[in-house]
Amino acid sequence: MDYVLDLDFAVFQMSAVTICTGILLAVILTIALFARRHEGITAPLALSVLGLLFGVLFSRFLHWYFNGEAYASFKAAFTDFNRGSYCLQGLFLGVWLAAFLAKKLRLTGSMSGLLDAAAPGLCLLVAFIRLSALFNTTCRGRITIKTPLLQHLPLAVASTDAAGNVTYRFATFFLAFLLMIVVTLVVWRFYLDDEERWMKWPCSGDGNTMRIALVLYGAVEIIMDSTRNDSPLMHFRFISQLNKFSAFISLAQIFAAVAILCVLIYYSRMSIKANGFKWYHPMLWIGFAVSLFGVGKLGEYNVQRYATYAKCYAWMGGSLILMAATAILAWRSCLETGEYIE
Repeated sequence: MDYVLDLDFAVFQMSAVTICTGILLAVILTIALFARRHEGITAPLALSVLGLLFGVLFSRFLHWYFNGEAYASFKAAFTDFNRGSYCLQGLFLGVWLAAFLAKKLRLTGSMSGLLDAAAPGLCLLVAFIRLSALFNTTCRGRITIKTPLLQHLPLAVASTDAAGNVTYRFATFFLAFLLMIVVTLVVWRFYLDDEERWMKWPCSGDGNTMRIALVLYGAVEIIMDSTRNDSPLMHFRFISQLNKFSAFISLAQIFAAVAILCVLIYYSRMSIKANGFKWYHPMLWIGFAVSLFGVGKLGEYNVQRYATYAKCYAWMGGSLILMAATAILAWRSCLETGEYIE
């Protein structure tokens, strides 16, 4: 028994070390990028401290709300971190609230500019949080990998049940880690290139990096969360009547889809103000609706009903590319001539 407890504690430590490494790298990157355009480091430091605090509280609260049976009590959800898990979407809400407070405290003149500087680091932190699952049993896929040549990372990870049987599950956490590293590099490059872009009036030059980061993160999260066997589903506690509609839906997927939709709405509105109503605006909205059908019906619904993984995830992947493209194309329509300006 002591050996098992020691092993569990060691696993917890390795996960914590991985997450702490991600936090440190995210803070350093945020400070460096903010200092590139602004003066001082007070704002990104405050954002890091408050964002971490609020992010942990929101992430834990969301998981408790939809998975209350995993905790002995509401208090235990915030005092015993050896039990339960978290909903990563709370991290984004926490960072947004931290940036809002930093603006109210006059630590920065632009909340959107501060969030832009934080976007690459936030994506990097998400990647390391996913990697931390290497040392526990969370964020595994529902798909069993039976081909011996594929029974290793990055595609598969061994899983042992109570009877000692070993199966190889799809390594959702590791593929999500790799994809978020790619997203981090893309968003980082976007932030650097954004210094040379001009937006059409009245479009704002701030906030674009974070919005594009949300779009890319959302596309990754929707399909990766679909593959998980432990995805936190939306079981409402106080408005249980909604459960018959939402009990099979993931909070992560809803959050990501709504985030992409909000970015599309924002840039569509700005584009119409800058360019007038054009033919491509309804085409973008139709494209989003088509992609939503592809993700929801041809992807998520069919994979839960028929378990035809290859076909369903091919549809979902293609639909997510279209969904992300609608928001990105709406952003591009707000660029001055759509090109870099020297």
